[in-house]
Amino acid sequence: MTPGRRILRLASHAAGKSDVGRVREINEDRMLLLDHAGRGMAVYAVADGLGGHAGGDVASTLAVETLARELPALLAEGGPARDALLETVRRANAAIYAAARGTERAGMATTCTAVLVNGGEGLVAHVGDSRAYLVRGHETRQLTTDHSLAGELARLGAPVQAGAHGQRHVLTRALGAAQEVEIDCVTEVLRAGDVLVLTTDGLHNAVPAEEIGAVVRAAANLEEACGTLVGLANARGGVDNASAIVIRLAPWRGGRALRLLAPIGLAAFLAGGLAAVRLEHAYFLGVRDDRVAVMRGVPVRVLGIPLSGVVRVTPVPVSRVAPAYRARLAQGIPTASPEEAERMVPGLLSHP
Repeated sequence: MTPGRRILRLASHAAGKSDVGRVREINEDRMLLLDHAGRGMAVYAVADGLGGHAGGDVASTLAVETLARELPALLAEGGPARDALLETVRRANAAIYAAARGTERAGMATTCTAVLVNGGEGLVAHVGDSRAYLVRGHETRQLTTDHSLAGELARLGAPVQAGAHGQRHVLTRALGAAQEVEIDCVTEVLRAGDVLVLTTDGLHNAVPAEEIGAVVRAAANLEEACGTLVGLANARGGVDNASAIVIRLAPWRGGRALRLLAPIGLAAFLAGGLAAVRLEHAYFLGVRDDRVAVMRGVPVRVLGIPLSGVVRVTPVPVSRVAPAYRARLAQGIPTASPEEAERMVPGLLSHP
């Protein structure tokens, strides 16, 4: 938080659209639009998988799946939001790296650009060459730095050479490429009326920043802005998957201000479809009928639709859970398997 400056609490409204384009056979882009990440925060992310048949779509899926599952649990612990966001991205990197080792998916990786809207601040965690833009009035500003050969050459003062170089799209950082990853984190003080735009390179390589801003300003609503941006990328060749999330910040009106206004459907939550995301392999401990329950999926709702189902309701009432664990249980406590979830239940009855 900026010292000495009052930061107003804002509400975020978002929409997203992703398209395979006109050349690629599969869409390796994934998006996350999570309007209730906990503690009054919202998180949005794009991930662009690398590796093609080696599993780029698996890598990007793991990235957004980890964000959706782990970030709410970490935020529920009450620590700094920035630390929770960075730790979640590190866990995503570890999950992708572990999934690729010794398999036919060796070499798979993904970009990840995530923004956590925290009151009146936007915390941006970034790896790769997807981007976050801030549209404020007539100004459009890129908040992230491209981790690519083109980006490195441009930072050395050679933008023309960067654009012409045959390997300009080679990434210098990506999730899953190594056991450890360096993550950029940017904090931006937000204002009512600001618009954040997250894009994958298939979109911003075809639509420059100034035009992105113009589209956002001219659009009647967020869905129209997303559709126009993706449509422009396709009209200009559609050589890559193209994805855009558009997030508008508005004055806080009280109540449940963080919500999805656009009827984007479940596909926009994890673009590519729930089957591709393999939510059936994610588990957590939650609450059902005032009892501790083992759940499958992720502990979130999109447009009122839960992205989880009950595996088993235990006989343990929530009233027996130690007070220190109840908030985390309400948010969902991630586990690796139903069996691990069952083993964790007795530990919830005692103080940490």
